[in-house]
Amino acid sequence: MIAVAHPDKMTPKERMEALLAGRPYDRVPCALHVRNQAGILAGINPWDCYFSVEKTVQTQIAAYEIFGVEELSVGPSLQGIAEAAGSKVIYPASNNSQYIGEVAIKQPADLAKLAVPDPRKDGRLPINLQALEILQDKLGSTLPIVTTIAGAFTTAGNLRGVEPMLREIYKNPEFVHKLLRFSLDSTIAYVKAAAKLGVEFYIAEPTASTTLISPKQFREFAFPYLKELICVIVELTGRAPTLHICGNTSKIWPDMVDTGAGILSLDNMIDLSVAKERVGHLIAISGNVKPTASMYLGTPEDVIRDAKQCLLKGYDNPKGFILALGCALPAGAPPENIHAFMYAVREFGRYPIDPARLQR
Repeated sequence: MIAVAHPDKMTPKERMEALLAGRPYDRVPCALHVRNQAGILAGINPWDCYFSVEKTVQTQIAAYEIFGVEELSVGPSLQGIAEAAGSKVIYPASNNSQYIGEVAIKQPADLAKLAVPDPRKDGRLPINLQALEILQDKLGSTLPIVTTIAGAFTTAGNLRGVEPMLREIYKNPEFVHKLLRFSLDSTIAYVKAAAKLGVEFYIAEPTASTTLISPKQFREFAFPYLKELICVIVELTGRAPTLHICGNTSKIWPDMVDTGAGILSLDNMIDLSVAKERVGHLIAISGNVKPTASMYLGTPEDVIRDAKQCLLKGYDNPKGFILALGCALPAGAPPENIHAFMYAVREFGRYPIDPARLQR
C-alpha cells in the first residue's frame, strides 16, 4: 500500500474525543473492528479467541500493530448475553462467525426459569471483561477500547428465536415486553461490570431493523429499551454509545437520535448525504463503506473508491463524521482491503478536505 504523505497529529482517542466534544481535530476518525484477519496473520486460530482471554487480547493487539486500526473491540457482541442466560451458541472451527444453535426459551413459560446472568461467571462474559481490562491497561490511553453489545430486542430474539418473537408481538405482546425487560436487565448487568473498566460501548440492534418490524413496532418494542440502556451507559460512563441498526433506518432516524446515542452507525444502503441533511445537525454519523461488495468481494482500489465517496458525503457533517463500514467486517475479507480502508481515511480524510480530490 502507498505510504500516507502526512503523519497524524492526534491519537485516535484524542481525535474521537475532540469530535464528540465539538473541538477541532486533524482528520476524519475511523472505526473498523478487525478480528479474524488479524488473528490469522498473527498465527492465532479465530476459534481459539472465543474461549481464551490471552488469544482475544493478542488478536486485538495484532489488529492494531498490523492494520493500525483506531479502535479495539471485544464482545459479547450479538449472542453473548443470550448465551450467558441459557441459549446455546455454535462456534465454528472454520473462519466463520458464531450463531445461535438452540434458544433458551422454547415456550413462553421458560422465561420464568431464567435468571439474570452474572457477568463475572456466566457464559463468555468473564472472558470479554478480562480481555477488555487488559486492553484498557495496555492501549486505553491511545485507543478507544470498545465493547459491542446487542440491544434488548436482538438479545430477546436470541433467547426466544426471532420468528417466534415476531409472531408474539401480535399474539402475546405482554410476554414480549417481559422478555425484553429480562433481556435489558441482563445487558445492564454486563454494562455495569464493563463500565468500571473505562471502556466505550457500541450497541448493535439488527433485529430491530425496519426490514423486520414496522416503525410503530420499533417505537413500542425497541425504542424504550434502547433509551433506557443508553441512559444507563451515559450515567455510568459520561459518554453516549454508538448505535447501529441494520437496513434502511431512515424512517426511524429521529427515534434513534432520541435514544440518546452519541453516534449513529448507518448501513451501506443509506445515502450519507441524506442522513447528514436530516439528522447531521443533531448527532455524529458513522459509515458506510460496503462490507460485502467492497471489503469482501472488491479490490483495494474498490475500497479506496468507496471510502472516498463516503468521505465526500460525510466529512462536513455538522456534528462530525466517522468513516466505518455499513455493517460488520466479513470474516473472509482480504487483509489488503483492510489496509486500503486505513490508507483511504489517512490519505483523504485529513482536514481541510478538498472535495475535488475525493471525486478523482
